[in-house]
Amino acid sequence: MSNFVIVGAGVIGLTNAYEILKENPKNKVTVVAMHFPTDFEFKSVYTSPIAGANWESFASINDTFVQEIDAIGYDRFYELIRTRPEAGVTARKNVVLITRERFQGEGSVKRLPWFAHGSFGEKCGFRELDKEEYDLSKFEYGYEFDGMVIRTSYYMTFLINECWRLSGESEGPRARFALKRGTVKRLSEAFELHASCKRADYVINCTGLLARQLEDVSVAEREKMYPVRGVVYVARNTTGLDKVTIVEVDTPDEALYLMPRREGELIIGGCFQVGNESRDVEAGLRERILGRCREYLPDYLWDGLEIVREQVGFRPFRKGGYRIEREGRIIHCYGMGGAGFQSSYGCAQHVKRLIADADKKSSKL
Repeated sequence: MSNFVIVGAGVIGLTNAYEILKENPKNKVTVVAMHFPTDFEFKSVYTSPIAGANWESFASINDTFVQEIDAIGYDRFYELIRTRPEAGVTARKNVVLITRERFQGEGSVKRLPWFAHGSFGEKCGFRELDKEEYDLSKFEYGYEFDGMVIRTSYYMTFLINECWRLSGESEGPRARFALKRGTVKRLSEAFELHASCKRADYVINCTGLLARQLEDVSVAEREKMYPVRGVVYVARNTTGLDKVTIVEVDTPDEALYLMPRREGELIIGGCFQVGNESRDVEAGLRERILGRCREYLPDYLWDGLEIVREQVGFRPFRKGGYRIEREGRIIHCYGMGGAGFQSSYGCAQHVKRLIADADKKSSKL
């Protein structure tokens, strides 16, 4: 049995909590965070609840580390689709269209993702689109695969409820799970925040961008973290679009992606603005994005589209990629950028391996 304190209640922190509780029926987990997915209002630094979200691995052809992480996520989310409709995860075809300008800007080379090939390509139903399926005057090529849409606030609440279910009790000495609203300046403080009032055996750092503010994270590590701002619009889906659709346009920091949720909402994005930490959105962004919808996807009904709200978030990127490593009894798990949901289960698997390795070494002492 071990006592864990997880700092951060984004999708990475909550998934680690869930997986650790499942791993050993005697483990006890306390999640310490400023914000939780059940809060009425979200801050832009708390990115997970306002994400899209879908599965489309960003791993390069040679990055087998991230490929493995994302493959685990794909399987786990499809298991939820099949068995747990209350999780808020819905199967959706995922269509990607590459504009002619983007193709030319990338050296006129066709670039298919790693999951286009082999057994995983078969599993996800990957196929290149026939030329009759898209406008040749606008697009160079395209492909589709079996993907998903994750209703993020539903899903994160589902994770919390699963943790309570595993806990068995909500309070008291036999409770295995607790949420504690609070902040820490140093990760070393978190060892004293376990709900049992006993010192935690491990602290897991899932703070994302807020790792920049932790005094006992090295300056070199703090400086590796940087935000990539995203803006999405939540609309009533009266367009007729029923597939996740991504149009790869040739713009430096803007994009076009659409995610139809089963509740009748449509997520429309977006942008990819490195280092921008402003919560204010320039007036012209919405019209540029909707203009691309009309230009590239004219078969859908864009006139009269009702925008319900605008959401701004900061993806927690890290120079050098994900940080999943152990420093003594502190385990770091952050820096997943825009891949938090799809990477969450795979990252938690790596964290469990680090815990098992540390326990094994301790038992030999």
